[in-house]
Amino acid sequence: MDPFLFELSGEHPSMPLAEALTLISIHSPLRMIEIGPGYLVSEMERGALDTIAERVALTHRIGCHLFTCHPSELLIRAKRIRLPEGTFSIRLKRFGGSMPSIQPNDIIRKLGAIFASSNKVDLENPSLEVRVFVSDRISVHIVEKTIDRASMDSRKVALRPYFSPISLHPRYARALVNLTGAKKGERVLDPFCGTGGILLEAADMGLIPIASDISKDMVDGCRENLEHFGYELYEDAVCDVADIADIFGKVDAVVTDPPYGRSTSTGGEPLDELYTRALSASHRVLNCGGSIGIALPHEMSKTKGFRDQYHFSQKVHRSLTRHYHVLRKK
Repeated sequence: MDPFLFELSGEHPSMPLAEALTLISIHSPLRMIEIGPGYLVSEMERGALDTIAERVALTHRIGCHLFTCHPSELLIRAKRIRLPEGTFSIRLKRFGGSMPSIQPNDIIRKLGAIFASSNKVDLENPSLEVRVFVSDRISVHIVEKTIDRASMDSRKVALRPYFSPISLHPRYARALVNLTGAKKGERVLDPFCGTGGILLEAADMGLIPIASDISKDMVDGCRENLEHFGYELYEDAVCDVADIADIFGKVDAVVTDPPYGRSTSTGGEPLDELYTRALSASHRVLNCGGSIGIALPHEMSKTKGFRDQYHFSQKVHRSLTRHYHVLRKK
């Protein structure tokens, strides 16, 4: 077990931390060391690093954690560290407005002088990137993985051959899949598949994507979008959400962003009734211990047969706050 620091994205106050902890827990024994604004330090098996870095959506970097301390202890702690062999550079990242009195160039210069006693500085192509992360305390780590968030942006709704303007950003679709704890090779169903954004992220992470929707155009569009990015639906059906268990048997996770808002079509069914039926159908289709991740326009009340795992709210615009719920089947 080695200590790793996760530089969490600041785009949501709590979802990035929950996603990172979930991914660590399903790929490695987890021993959390420290949490602060914008970062997580946890011990985990080194063999899990590649898989976690390939899946995580709401983290910027993962690195080998060297130490975390108060600013007054920074230089003392640094002198106790011996970097691995190789050239190095130092970068500093301040989370939000943390510690405004700290002068980045001064810290970089002083740390550079300490580490240069054993390693050569290379600002152009270093073999080691030392990161100083300034938050409630100062953390120092050596970057091992930089998350490829650009690849997620390349799958945004406007860049798909078939699209609807109502769709989760790929980063949040991916995070919602991850928060269910679904593992590579497990079956993930979206019973309101729409243009396939959630299943596209699931397929990219090696999960088995299964799609259904009451609209044939949506199912066809979902299939087209996955094929455009080099993936295939494992199963699909045009059906009402109530029929998913009869059609697909059991699945390991349900992840969905059901219709809401004035522009969506529900066949005249009130949205709350649709959501209630969807949860009931999801409970039937899920394996015991499986989870549902669902995005709704309001907070969900207590749901029979499920245990609450996570709830996050996200203000999208003046008239919409999106609520992400993750529930585990009892």
